[in-house]
Amino acid sequence: MTSKWMVAALLAAGVASAVAQEGAPPQGQPQGQPQGQPEGQPQGQPPQGGGRRFGRRPERDPATVQLTQLAYQRVELESQSLKAGKASIGLYLPIDYAEPANAKRHYPLVLWLHGMSEDDRDFHFGGAKVVDEQIAAGKLAQCILVALSAPRGTLYMNGEPAGDVRDYVTTDVPNWVATNHRVSTERGDLALMGVSLGGMAALRFALSEPDRFATVATHSAATFPADPANLPEPHRGTVERFGERMGWHAILGNPIDAEKFAAVNPTSLAMRTQSIGGLRLYFDAGTADRYGFGPANEELAKVLAAQKLPHTFRLIEGGEHSWGGGTIQTALVASIAFVDAGFSKKSAAQRVKPAGG
Repeated sequence: MTSKWMVAALLAAGVASAVAQEGAPPQGQPQGQPQGQPEGQPQGQPPQGGGRRFGRRPERDPATVQLTQLAYQRVELESQSLKAGKASIGLYLPIDYAEPANAKRHYPLVLWLHGMSEDDRDFHFGGAKVVDEQIAAGKLAQCILVALSAPRGTLYMNGEPAGDVRDYVTTDVPNWVATNHRVSTERGDLALMGVSLGGMAALRFALSEPDRFATVATHSAATFPADPANLPEPHRGTVERFGERMGWHAILGNPIDAEKFAAVNPTSLAMRTQSIGGLRLYFDAGTADRYGFGPANEELAKVLAAQKLPHTFRLIEGGEHSWGGGTIQTALVASIAFVDAGFSKKSAAQRVKPAGG
């Protein structure tokens, strides 16, 4: 397949979902100052991205996702890496985070990267309930989870029209959370997860900067052969319609620059990587992925094995691409267990006792 096919698949790899309003403050949190919102930030102003997202679907009430172990709120943070200067995140704190008895407790941090045409709210309506249930079952230690919202059309790279998105993900957000909340500084207590295009970015960060995160886990990651060729006709029109509209040409060039492609594509990076140190790496994809990312992720696993880079890969028989078919919700149980297994011993001890257990 050609570089144009790569753009087409990337453009198609997102699933638009519903949007949400801000959630309620965590249990015990005083009203008026949202949990996690830095002092001095104006109150009563909704984060960017409220209302209809990209004109696709109307709002949904975040309270329809009933959580018992996590307190959710959508907040806005400042970022010098983004040209907009700010972005919204979905912030999930342990339900008893604000209790006086937990004032000295510090928690692992898990970051989630969304797919194309998504934002943080897709995770809320797709995956938050699964995470909450795993905590309630004692299968995931209490942690702070942040679902990011990246600029539209992003490849999670620096130098994009929207700014240095990679720095926003890998530096700005973790620093903001650590400044405003009690985050563990243990090596094993920082994890990165993602789906589709967000999974592609997470794998790229893992392979290019393996010391930054302790665990990386992805679903249906957008990854491609190292040398794209033979553009299928069905994708040609997609490239022509959306190449300029979504900004991919501005990021990768038109035709795509080979070096830029190699720096973005996880399989290309894996071929160049000699070691990932102590990084724990998990990824899965389905055989029924409509973009063909099942076989592509399987090929990535073969490259990693050839390079003798430790990893865990699951090819999900009949698995689909994203949230709509329920594949990701089911796969999250396995990836969450993988993330939990990497937490420090101190954090691993911070578990909820299952009801009736």
